[in-house]
Amino acid sequence: MRRLIASLTALFACLLGLPGTAAAAPVPIGGGSVLFNPLGPADARCTVAFAATDGGREYLIAGDGCGTTTSTLLYSGDNVLVGSIVGGLDGGYVVVAVRNTDAWDVVGWIDAGGRHPIAGSKETPVGGRVCLLSHSSGITCGMVTAKNVTISYPEGTISGLTRTNICPQPRSVAYVTDDQAQGVPFGGGSGICTTAGTSYFFPVNRILAVYGLTLVTG
Repeated sequence: MRRLIASLTALFACLLGLPGTAAAAPVPIGGGSVLFNPLGPADARCTVAFAATDGGREYLIAGDGCGTTTSTLLYSGDNVLVGSIVGGLDGGYVVVAVRNTDAWDVVGWIDAGGRHPIAGSKETPVGGRVCLLSHSSGITCGMVTAKNVTISYPEGTISGLTRTNICPQPRSVAYVTDDQAQGVPFGGGSGICTTAGTSYFFPVNRILAVYGLTLVTG
C-alpha cells in the first residue's frame, strides 16, 4: 500500500507539472539483520533471528545484546530507527516492535551466508537434524541432543533450552531445520569449530506463544 501511494503521488505530480518527490523504497529487514541500542554499551547490538506478526503489527525476534528494557529504541547500522523493545528474556532474547514502517519491509527469510526462506516452525525432535546459520560460517549442521535443558551461568539460570551437538559460531543468527524455524541462539560462542561440540537455543515456538505471535514466512 505504501508503494502504491508513493507511485500515485508521483504520477499526479507529473500530470500537474509539479516537481516529483519520490519516496525511498522500504528496505528488507528480517533474520540476519543487526540492530543497535545507542543507549547501551559501545557494542550493544543484537542479531535478528526471525520476523513475526500479531496480525496487525510486525515484530523482530533477536538474540541477546541489545538489552531487554522495554521501550528502548533500536536502530540499524545506518542509524535508521527500526522500533522499540516490547519484551524478552534477560540474557537471552529480545522482541522488537517494528515502528518505522516507512523505512523497513519485514521479510520472512533469513540472510546469513545466503538467503534462507522460512515456511513454518515445526519442531525438530531429539535426534533430528538441525542447522545453525551464522554470518561467520554460513550454515553448520548437527542434531538436537536434548530439550528443556537448564543452564546456570554467572548472571543467572535459564531453563527451557534445546541442546545441540553443533559448535557455537561467532555472529550466530538462528537455528533451522530446512525451511522450519527452530530457535534463537543462546550465547555467541568463540572461534569457529569444524567438529562436534555443544550449543543451545531458545525454541522459537515458546517465544511466539508467550507474545501471541506467528512467524512471518516467505
